[in-house]
Amino acid sequence: MGKKAVPSLRRRRVKRSCPSCGPEPGGEEKKGRGNPVSVQLFPPELVEHIISFLPVRDVVALGQTCHYFHEVCDAEGVWRRICRRLSPRLREQDTKGLYFQAFGGRRRCLSKSVAPLLAHGYRRFLPTKDHIFILDYAGTLFFLKNALVSSTLGQIQWKRACRYVVLCRGAKDFASDPRCDTVYRKYLYVLATREQAGVANTTGSRACDCVEVYLQSSGQRVFKMTFHHSMSFKQIVLVGQETQRALLLLTEEGKIYSLVVDETQLDQPRSYTVQLALRKVSRCLPHLRVACMASNQSSTLYITDPILCTWLQSPWPGG
Repeated sequence: MGKKAVPSLRRRRVKRSCPSCGPEPGGEEKKGRGNPVSVQLFPPELVEHIISFLPVRDVVALGQTCHYFHEVCDAEGVWRRICRRLSPRLREQDTKGLYFQAFGGRRRCLSKSVAPLLAHGYRRFLPTKDHIFILDYAGTLFFLKNALVSSTLGQIQWKRACRYVVLCRGAKDFASDPRCDTVYRKYLYVLATREQAGVANTTGSRACDCVEVYLQSSGQRVFKMTFHHSMSFKQIVLVGQETQRALLLLTEEGKIYSLVVDETQLDQPRSYTVQLALRKVSRCLPHLRVACMASNQSSTLYITDPILCTWLQSPWPGG
């Protein structure tokens, strides 16, 4: 009788490689199995077409694996195909659009606006008395001038000839008067990051957070306050009256600071000194980490993490 072949129980070494970069340098492949093919050898249009069939959640996860897939998954062609797949009724030129629909009145017509094509998605919208402000995910704040007009039927419609400009870049968040009536939204407060040159005892420039105040009517900047480089904020909300406007600033660590300004003096060409103070909720409850805020004219809502409780507070300084 012949000898039986006994399978080897020795551990085999497996060479791993990044699917987008190919095999490891110096790696040798077994005969008959062929060499692995790098994804980078495929035409970019083919890769974008394949990725567009993935769910949106998987596209985002794939873009976090390596630099190559981050560039591919962020391509506009991928998201154009995804948009056509999710909404096949939209035409190709309408895949990135901006619409306005009035919910009041007898006729609820849908009007198309001139959307900023350079926007990296639409993160936040804010209508004011005359215009629309849009913040994208790249930190660019767009200013849609004369966007809304009244029709002969008494409804609000988009103006067909409306145009947009870039108000500022490097924006983190923005806010205006919290009242629902847009007539009160005279100023726009923008939380942004700016490079500060010539800082004492340092070489070169350093990134610092600041709050810039713009006139909503013209987009002109009328005021700017810069914070210490150690203070990093992620959200801004407003409460209070125009003569005692309280700015609430949420840090990356979940602490809340506040300062008070008089809007009637912002457009005057002079220096203006404000005092930044830690909010009472962060002083009395230092272990509490606030995740986000919401406000109206007379109170503020804090949502904490991880227990997600809420806290209502008056807008007055130190409250």
